[in-house]
Amino acid sequence: MKKFTLFYILLISMLGTMKINAQQEVIIGTGTNDWYYSPITRLFENGASETIYDSSDIGITGNISAVGWNITANAYATTTGNVSIYMKMTDQSTIANTASLAGYSLVYSGNVDNNVLGWQNIQLTTPFNYNDSTKNLMVLVVHTSGNYTLSPPRYSYTTATNKASYYSSISNVWNETRTMTLTPNRTNIKLYFTQNLSTVEIEGNTSLKYYPNPVKDILTISANQNITSVEVYNMMGQQILTKKSDSKEISLDLINISSGNYLVKLTYKNGSSKTIKIIKQ
Repeated sequence: MKKFTLFYILLISMLGTMKINAQQEVIIGTGTNDWYYSPITRLFENGASETIYDSSDIGITGNISAVGWNITANAYATTTGNVSIYMKMTDQSTIANTASLAGYSLVYSGNVDNNVLGWQNIQLTTPFNYNDSTKNLMVLVVHTSGNYTLSPPRYSYTTATNKASYYSSISNVWNETRTMTLTPNRTNIKLYFTQNLSTVEIEGNTSLKYYPNPVKDILTISANQNITSVEVYNMMGQQILTKKSDSKEISLDLINISSGNYLVKLTYKNGSSKTIKIIKQ
C-alpha cells in the first residue's frame, strides 16, 4: 500500500501543471448620493451595518478576495480600529431590524484606513467562497473604534428598498440583541473575485484541462483524446470512485466525498494514462 501511494505522489510531482486564475471586479450600485452610516460610521464610537446584495447584481461566482467602498467626502486620517467583516450566502432577500451572526463567516478582522477619497479597498484575511449563483450575498460590518469625528467619511450609495440596515452608539457595542435601523440606502460595494478558471497540463501531444480546482461538487475534465475511465484515489492509495467513459469530456460528482487531496487517474482510449491531483473542498 505504501509503495502504491508513493508511486502516485512521485508521479504527481513530475507533472507539468499550470493554473489559470483571473481576477474580476464587480461593482454593485451606481448611485452618487452619499452618507456616513454604512458600512462604517465614524460619527459614533460603535457601529454595525448589514446589507444584502442580490445574486442578479453579482453575476459570477468565485472567491471574494477583497472588498471596497467608495469614499466621496471627508476622508479621515485616523484609522478605524477593531473592524470585523462577515459574509454569507443566503436565500434571504429582505433585511430585518436585527442581525445575527448565524451562518456568517468572518472574512476580515483588523484596522481599516479611511484617509483617501475613492475606493477604500480591504484585502480579506480569509477569502469568501461565493460558489452558488442563485444565492444572495449578505455582508455584516461591525466596528468598535473607540473614537469619532464630527466630519465622518461619506460613502456613495444607491436606493434599494429593504436591503440595508445600520446600528450606531456612543457607548454600546453592537451585539445580536441590538435593534438595527432599516434604510433604503444601500452602500455601493466593489467585490474582487479571484476565479480558478482551470488547471491545464500539456505533455507531448496530449493536452488536459480540469476545473474547478479546488472543487466543491462537480469536477469537469476535458482532453484532446477520448477518456475511457476515471479512477479517484485518496492519499492512502484507496480507490473511492470509478467511472467509465468514451468521450473527450467527463464530469465527476464529488459532492459526497470528504474534503482533502485526491489523485485522479485517467485512462485514454489509446491505452495511455495520466494522473492528476485535485483538492476537494
